Amino acid sequence: MANRIFVLGSINIDLVLYSEKFPNEGETIVGEDFFINLGGKGVNQAIAAKKAGGDTIFIGRVGKDYFGELALNEIKKSDIKTEIIQDTSAPTGVAMINVDAKGENKIVIISGANGLLGNDEINILKNKICHDDILLLQGEIPTWILVEAAKYSFKVGASVIFDPSPIRKDLKKVIPFSTFLTPNEIELNKLTSNYNIEKLLSLGGVSIILKLGKNGIRCKSKNEDFTVPAFNVNVVDTTGAGDTFNGTFAVAISQGKGLKEALIFASAASAISVTRKGAAISSPCREEIENFLKERM
Repeated sequence: MANRIFVLGSINIDLVLYSEKFPNEGETIVGEDFFINLGGKGVNQAIAAKKAGGDTIFIGRVGKDYFGELALNEIKKSDIKTEIIQDTSAPTGVAMINVDAKGENKIVIISGANGLLGNDEINILKNKICHDDILLLQGEIPTWILVEAAKYSFKVGASVIFDPSPIRKDLKKVIPFSTFLTPNEIELNKLTSNYNIEKLLSLGGVSIILKLGKNGIRCKSKNEDFTVPAFNVNVVDTTGAGDTFNGTFAVAISQGKGLKEALIFASAASAISVTRKGAAISSPCREEIENFLKERM
């Protein structure tokens, strides 16, 4: 029987524009497309986990505004179990995302209600999470919340998967209570100052899952050190690819897959997601992941 996946994290409304290139400083360019959709690293991970077959519970906060209602309506469509507070004192989080012709992105986030997560969300988590459950965390909510949630979950025997993004140095406080830490190369450098995966491992995480983009995934723990190659696909938009990876990785672990098999499963899901526009909407369902792996493996 699969274990439950809890996601404590951010909800944003993404304002996404596509252009041939990113504008230079002071330059105005004409874009090619624009749309508004549900995002936020927390809800992206939760939707990816649900679509991949996980028993998913999402905990978060939105403002009591137009974007908040939009977010709640979109989340309902995903059929995720939720504990979401509507806050009257802050707007719903927003992400401004510019995607170029190569599928690369530049993102500015306004935290809004995500910055006000507090004891209410922590108490919800503490009342629900149990031994062998999984907790997914990301850096778009306050650090003290991340530490408190990770520490409690780790103590009761749940696995903690932590994505230290957007990166800030105080996120180091979460690492001692992380079962799996999933940085990319930029985040590794910010956390260690010199791309030192050994130094990061010494901070207390059980396993480092280093996301290397087109160079695949490196898994480093005290007992293991191996690489999973990336799948070669036509990249359209990388927005949310890391969230898709983490959400589907959590599903694979919850369903008893071995570490290497879980990383391959998550890498396949992430590869599919970058062939599509958008964040949460780009994550694949389980059947798509399994068919992709049958074709590629």
